[in-house]
Amino acid sequence: MEPKKKKISRKQVTELGMGDLWVETKSAVSKMARYMRPYRGRFFLGVVLGIFSGFFNIVLLFGMQIVLSVVLKGETSALAATDIPFFGPVDIGALLGIKQDAELSAASLVLICSIIPFLFLVRGLIGYLANYCMLWVGNKILYQMRNDCFQNVMKQSLGYFHRAKIGDLIQTVFNQSRVAQNNAVGLATTLTQKPVAILAILIFLFAKMPKEDWMIILSSLIILPLSIFPVIYIGKRVRKAGAAEETEAGAIMTTMHESFMGVRVVKSYAREGYEAKRFDRANLAMSQSIMRWSKASEVVGPIVETVAAIGIAAGLIYAKDRGLGAEDFFIVVLALTQIYAPAKDLSRVQIILQKCIVATSAVFEMIEQVPEILDAPDAVTLGKAKGAISFKNLSFHYADPKGRRLERAAVTGINLELEPGKFYALVGPSGAGKSTLFSLLLRFYDPEEGSIEVDGVDVRKMTQASLRENIGVVSQDTFLFHDTISENIRYGRLNATDEEIVAAAQKSHAHDFVSQMRDGYQSVVGDMGANLSGGQKQRVSIARAILRNAPILLLDEATSALDTEAEVIIQDAIEVLSEGKTVIAIAHRLSTILEADQIVVMNAGKIEATGTHQELLLKSELYQRLYHLQYEKGNQATVEESELAAVES
Repeated sequence: MEPKKKKISRKQVTELGMGDLWVETKSAVSKMARYMRPYRGRFFLGVVLGIFSGFFNIVLLFGMQIVLSVVLKGETSALAATDIPFFGPVDIGALLGIKQDAELSAASLVLICSIIPFLFLVRGLIGYLANYCMLWVGNKILYQMRNDCFQNVMKQSLGYFHRAKIGDLIQTVFNQSRVAQNNAVGLATTLTQKPVAILAILIFLFAKMPKEDWMIILSSLIILPLSIFPVIYIGKRVRKAGAAEETEAGAIMTTMHESFMGVRVVKSYAREGYEAKRFDRANLAMSQSIMRWSKASEVVGPIVETVAAIGIAAGLIYAKDRGLGAEDFFIVVLALTQIYAPAKDLSRVQIILQKCIVATSAVFEMIEQVPEILDAPDAVTLGKAKGAISFKNLSFHYADPKGRRLERAAVTGINLELEPGKFYALVGPSGAGKSTLFSLLLRFYDPEEGSIEVDGVDVRKMTQASLRENIGVVSQDTFLFHDTISENIRYGRLNATDEEIVAAAQKSHAHDFVSQMRDGYQSVVGDMGANLSGGQKQRVSIARAILRNAPILLLDEATSALDTEAEVIIQDAIEVLSEGKTVIAIAHRLSTILEADQIVVMNAGKIEATGTHQELLLKSELYQRLYHLQYEKGNQATVEESELAAVES
């Protein structure tokens, strides 16, 4: 078995030598070819048209030669049948209806001169069709690449998003895919059209000039390879500038994302100016990288043009020595001028390739990123679960942003049996491991030791989608999409009818405030629900969970951020939502979970005690301390005594 190829980072791309760069180029081309394969018919049509467009330069140059001969000499003899390479003999006089050796009239002059714009039009039309085919294929490739990129990002585990910068992800999915596609299509167009155009012009030149005068052509072309050396030198600078531009673009995206998402904090601390300076630094760095890339890229053109001028000057000296006529030399110069435009484009190939490699390495790195959490090959689809949950000897460590395992375990040695249809509560200080149990149950992470079972089946042996279809979540950090209230509720079950959405809203006590809004259920909630109060957002979130109607319900401090009045309304909605479900609630307000069938006290990643509220007041010092902290000192003794009396009785 061949060893697995080591993945190359975007930074390492800028340090590649020519040999390694060629290897990476072949790898990028093969990957891009996979996306091109479904559209290969249109692609090869574009290639053929591009080749034809290049060879049409022969027709163009012969046509211009004939027109110049006729117009400048005032004779129509040159309109006789002319043997054009690859096209055969063409009787231009017969095509135009002008007799050979006839007197050149004004009408004939206009008609003959119109050949030149007509030939340019034909070449331009063929080139347009070739470029259109290439751009059509490129657009399809970009569409599919962006889809694959986004879909694979969405498949990643929660840990991936905790380590990644959201701005960098947006930059790669949206912008780097476009850069990769644009440069790949540009390279394909250049490499199919430009060499053929140069070849066609050379065929014309060598066909026109006698062998003894070929030195004029060779002297003009022999200096051209000299321009390759500065282009190679510039290429490495372009690679570094391109990589720097990508990095700074990611920094801009990150700054904007954080500033927009945290705008309340920004404004509360009056940090608009500070954020503007952060953006300015990233924007300035990106602008400087773009200028470095542009300077390195654009300097290639003058280098090639200067070399071309030296070649033409050398040819002119030779023509003078040979006694070549001005008309013949003018045609040679005209043809050579046509060569240097595609030659200049070809000289930029390496520079474009450098940027293409940087972009494609970023895009395909993201597309090929293997999720940390994967469905097993033989994973089963969980149907409607009963709701029995087992945590068996569960242990788990989080990782730092660099992927290194933290020393302190998030949870360790967790053993817990939850029966269907009962209400369980998790309490404990911050960092006790309560939210980690939720994340492991949802399979955002896999435990290092032990297992979690739903209805007696290990969650790692079932598909993630079917597992999560059986779990509803209501969190204190309510997230609403920038959409209508109706669509935010429908997110719980995408095929729900409008009637079902209204029914869910009524059960969550959201219907009353929604009905009073100008657009009702079609009211847009704003970014992250900015147009709604905290209690209103929570009721919409609960309506979403009611509509989902999953047999397992996770409540993550669902009322901790609400005032007393809103808490009462939400608590009532949660009771409706919880009917007949296995409910696990994380709560800091013990008043909301006093009636739980079982309360689990956690501390430092371990279970310290389990029992009802009354039992825990007797046997758990940590629970007693948490309980005392939530009551005023004046009422503390009375409350505790009444609870203890209830237990003793």
